[in-house]
Amino acid sequence: MEIASWQPVMLYKNQWFTSRYPETTRTQKITSIWDFSWKRENMPFCDIWSSSLLTQYQELSHKIPNANVLHDYINENADFSDICYGAKNSYLSFSVWNDAENVMYSNTVNTNVNNILDSFQVYNNSDNVASSVYITESSNVYFSQNIHASHWIRFSKDCIGSSNLILCSWLTNKSYCIENIEYSPDEFMKKKKEILEQKKQYFIRQKKAKSQYVNIQSTDSEGIWLVNCSNIYNGYFANACSNGHNVCIVDGTNHSDRLYDCFSIWLNCYDCYGFILWWTNCEHIYCSTNIGTCTSIYYSNYLNNCSFCLWCIWLKNKSYCIFNKQYTKDERYDEVDKMFTKMEKDWQLWEFFPGSMNPFYFNDTAAYLIDPSFTKEEVTAKWYLRRDEPIKVDIPVGSTLVSTADLDQYEWFDSEWNRTINADILKVVIQDEQDNYYRIIPMEYKFLVKHGLPLPRKHWLERMKDSFKIG
Repeated sequence: MEIASWQPVMLYKNQWFTSRYPETTRTQKITSIWDFSWKRENMPFCDIWSSSLLTQYQELSHKIPNANVLHDYINENADFSDICYGAKNSYLSFSVWNDAENVMYSNTVNTNVNNILDSFQVYNNSDNVASSVYITESSNVYFSQNIHASHWIRFSKDCIGSSNLILCSWLTNKSYCIENIEYSPDEFMKKKKEILEQKKQYFIRQKKAKSQYVNIQSTDSEGIWLVNCSNIYNGYFANACSNGHNVCIVDGTNHSDRLYDCFSIWLNCYDCYGFILWWTNCEHIYCSTNIGTCTSIYYSNYLNNCSFCLWCIWLKNKSYCIFNKQYTKDERYDEVDKMFTKMEKDWQLWEFFPGSMNPFYFNDTAAYLIDPSFTKEEVTAKWYLRRDEPIKVDIPVGSTLVSTADLDQYEWFDSEWNRTINADILKVVIQDEQDNYYRIIPMEYKFLVKHGLPLPRKHWLERMKDSFKIG
């Protein structure tokens, strides 16, 4: 609740920007760039005994403009996505980076991946993936979960090094299988055609492809889908990680070690506590968010290539700073000793940022997508924001509304039993069973037609919720 609620999975209109921040009293000035130039000298000198350090940090954060979305490196056509680092053609997606192209309605997609739709955690040289979860080094994977080094997979789960599978589970190095029964290539193609013609069974079969999430090559560990891990307790979707407690979405790559209460951690991390969203080579990070290539960081946000900083925000290439003010090494250690003493006295030391500082609507964050059982009373009792009103959609005047129950009139099979979707679907607004409105964008339409996939029957956020569900 405390950690994952700092990752939004929604974009809003704030001022004149498309922004990760909703327009509330907790939202400070928004800019279109990451501004690492703000200095502590721009506000009165910090007196650690005058008020809570947390209150003073809150004052500092309200004075510094925040980037409307988190974009770094070179991104192209990714204005409607957040947390992008090297993304091209990314639409309403989050955590998309390192040569990811043509990504739609997906979360946590990175490292040479292409053509990803309605999916969660797609990594490492994967392409043509739709409505799937945890896919690595694979291609043409649809309505499946936990697939590695495999190709042309549908409605399957927990398969490695395989190809041409339908409705399979727990297969390794197998081909031309349906419901785990192996066929000749000709028999497989005949049965495949029969199955794919049953278009009304698509979403029923998708539900059956939900994995049980056992762990692979992991020792002394408890959790869900732990791969090459050791001594992990209460871990979810972690790879190459050891000695951790309460960790979720961790890709250690070479390895990560000693992680506690961490969410969405990437590329080699060591000795971290209360930490969310970091990229490349961090160690000794405590109670912080959005940190990259840093060491010894405490109670800070949005730092890049920094070290030995406390209560800082939006700094780059800095060391020995407190409240964004530069100190000498010795001065910094003296001040930190005083501050840690006060924080311990105030029962604040090692407590994560409180809900009262969180600028996001709780029910529009990863925390709520993972566990939607949080009640309004639970959320507001801890001073988190909560969006009670439905998401407002600007529907152009004169738009044609089509309910999901009537989508069959826009898709059918041609004379050769290839799925065809009428291009007129691009001109209408779709209304799902929960009265949410969404559209099919041209990039999505081309993907669906090319791979013979059905039109989605849910709003994109509801589809993302389905991907996030664990356990």
